[in-house]
Amino acid sequence: MVARKLELRRLYGETARAYDKRYEKIQRAKYIVVTKNLPGRTKRILDLGCGTGMFLGELSKHAEFVVGADASLEMLQAANVRRGEATLVLADADHLPFTDGSFDVVVSVTLLQNMPDPAATARDVARVLRPGGRAVLTVLKRKHPREELERWVREAGFELLTSGEVGEDVFCAAER
Repeated sequence: MVARKLELRRLYGETARAYDKRYEKIQRAKYIVVTKNLPGRTKRILDLGCGTGMFLGELSKHAEFVVGADASLEMLQAANVRRGEATLVLADADHLPFTDGSFDVVVSVTLLQNMPDPAATARDVARVLRPGGRAVLTVLKRKHPREELERWVREAGFELLTSGEVGEDVFCAAER
């Protein structure tokens, strides 16, 4: 598992400069769906797997405090340019360096399919959410069907609110 994470960190580090040009249009469509599933203005949002920070500005409109977390230092360096007031944290999505209940909302766009055990990642997302907090997650549908994403969130202790497809991903919104 560690080897897979190290390889992905290396690959994302190598593509950090070209990432936006290649994926911005695809990612923006996902951000629209995620934004529609946010609970409204809130205090604290975590963008897990924030990459180059494309979504941080929009998330800042919905929260007093936004944290962008990613395992790739190069991605975070790219995100630093557009982070605004967001705080950036180098972190492993399976071992988040936050206390239990730290966030009102966690969003994660196209990250879970990269994790060795996406169900474990969903459990750590649940851990850092406050009771009643919301998670909005997407995953590449060619790697994991919607039913699998729904199972991960239910097993992590979430109540599923909605799910569907957006472009190349499936998504779900769930409450802890």
